[in-house]
Amino acid sequence: MTDIEQMKAASIRRIKGPTILLGSGTYYDFEDPESSQITIEDIAYGLAYTARFAGQTFSPHLNRRVMYVVAEHCVRGSWAAEASGRPDLALQFLMHETGEPVCGDMTGPLKSLCPEYKTIEKRCEAANAARFGIVFTDPTELKLIDLRMLATERRDLMRWGGEEWDWVKGAEPYDFKIIPWGPDEAAERFLTRYWELTANA
Repeated sequence: MTDIEQMKAASIRRIKGPTILLGSGTYYDFEDPESSQITIEDIAYGLAYTARFAGQTFSPHLNRRVMYVVAEHCVRGSWAAEASGRPDLALQFLMHETGEPVCGDMTGPLKSLCPEYKTIEKRCEAANAARFGIVFTDPTELKLIDLRMLATERRDLMRWGGEEWDWVKGAEPYDFKIIPWGPDEAAERFLTRYWELTANA
């Protein structure tokens, strides 16, 4: 079989199987995410057009509902990692949600009820991260940054009444204030941050 015939056969299988068509024009195969040709633009815009917290966000600073996207969460957390003395985790945090551009952002409480979904998402996350050479070297510290981001987002983006959340207990919010960007700005900032962090790689 020639290279062209192999490529056609692979394309047919992806189109017929559980696949989605990415913005870059290639198919993403959920049964074989490791073969995906997903681009950094697919990641950036997929995250920038995905709302955190199922879109249930309200800014007390602006006194209105707002859209806060996953790409912004990743960029701000990346900055926070660097500012707190862990520049080695900045790129890892930027890319820690690489499953969500293809799987969406299911809320944590719902995800806990859907173990099969979580398995698929984790496989896509691992495959997409590997495609960009991302190795998560300190998952515990990444989780702490993520929890501090959640505490910051709860303060700045939710109508939170002060009740305790078990999974955020002890996490201190960062001292920056979140005024959300729009999706397109979030995508561009994500790409700028990615190229900045990989410039010397």
